[in-house]
Amino acid sequence: MDKELLQRYIEGNVSREETEAVVDWLDEDKANVRELIALHKLYDISLFNKPVLESETIFIKNKLVKKYRKIVYELLKIAAIFLIFAAVSQLFLHKPEKNMNHEIAYQTLFIPPGQRAELMLPDSTKVWLNAKTRLVYPVSFGEGDRMVILDGEAYFDVRPNENKPFIVKTEMMDINVLGTEFNIMAYSGLNTTRVALLKGSVDIKALKNDSSGGTINHIMKINEQATLHNGKLTVSQITDFDYFKWKEGLLCFNNEPVGSMIAKLQLYFDIKINVEKKDLLKYKYTGKFRTKDGVEQVLKVLQLEHKFTYTKDNELNVITIK
Repeated sequence: MDKELLQRYIEGNVSREETEAVVDWLDEDKANVRELIALHKLYDISLFNKPVLESETIFIKNKLVKKYRKIVYELLKIAAIFLIFAAVSQLFLHKPEKNMNHEIAYQTLFIPPGQRAELMLPDSTKVWLNAKTRLVYPVSFGEGDRMVILDGEAYFDVRPNENKPFIVKTEMMDINVLGTEFNIMAYSGLNTTRVALLKGSVDIKALKNDSSGGTINHIMKINEQATLHNGKLTVSQITDFDYFKWKEGLLCFNNEPVGSMIAKLQLYFDIKINVEKKDLLKYKYTGKFRTKDGVEQVLKVLQLEHKFTYTKDNELNVITIK
């Protein structure tokens, strides 16, 4: 089905004949219904967005700076919906070397805590975005590289194009691909970036953490995971494929230390969790949770195996485990 027709259908700008064509298409396959729902969700997000011109953007080296406005942030958590916050000027981006005189319009998609989203980029690349993730991408890709900027976690299914490499820029690393599937966890401020390759091949580049000023280059293989921490790169095999089910709305833990679980809950749900019952941290847990059920559902299930109580201060956004 023509994407332009679907977009006009969502906006209510179609003729009777076009409406019937879309309805018939929806009846053909349940996958078509899911595709329309995803497009409609993206349209709802875009109502809160306005394009930002490249000339209005701040470009300084390789830093991504987050500057959340408290009132907007609170509205996002209360509404519990996906919003676009068009604020590329709040990010420090790379200045493209090509087409310097050509103004490019960017979109910024921000996913609130406890939420996730799926979208299709202008080149038909599919992207799933995890909680507290910000993706900056052009309204349309030019003649050069297809470049996006990520702060957070995303799963990419890149549309192959040998003449236009796809580049994901993060705070610590650049990932170059032609056509492949991979997961990137790159939240700014964590000093850790992790790339997991599921299909195809990617070339990662990062600065060394020393005085040499050199770079780290590594071409990843399928089912390989590369972790950059404090400027040092380690490579290993993927052992837990359930982890990537986050894009389906599932939090999966496989024999994971409770301390590590707590860290993820704090990250994904943007809440502070104080653990006063220290012996709880020595245990490990395996299980799956729906993201939409929230952080307290995880704690209630843990209570079934380990004796503890917890209190929540909604004003301070703090949970204390005793």
